[in-house]
Amino acid sequence: MRSTKVLSISVPSSLWDEIGVVAEKEKMTRSELLRVAARDYIRSRRWAELREKGARTAVKYGVKSESDADRILRGFRRK
Repeated sequence: MRSTKVLSISVPSSLWDEIGVVAEKEKMTRSELLRVAARDYIRSRRWAELREKGARTAVKYGVKSESDADRILRGFRRK
């Protein structure tokens, strides 16, 4: 049984050509390049979500500087 799944996507021919050029430069197949691109995109989105959550938490606790963060962390650690 295969450990991978096949994904079929449609792209404009200009993008197909660009993918081919980059894949060749990177010495990858198009599939390898698109796997790397998908992983990088997903990782990037996860970090963006984490930064957004951090920003919301900072607003909630009134964190405006590193010293504010240190003060709040010390308070949590004492508890």
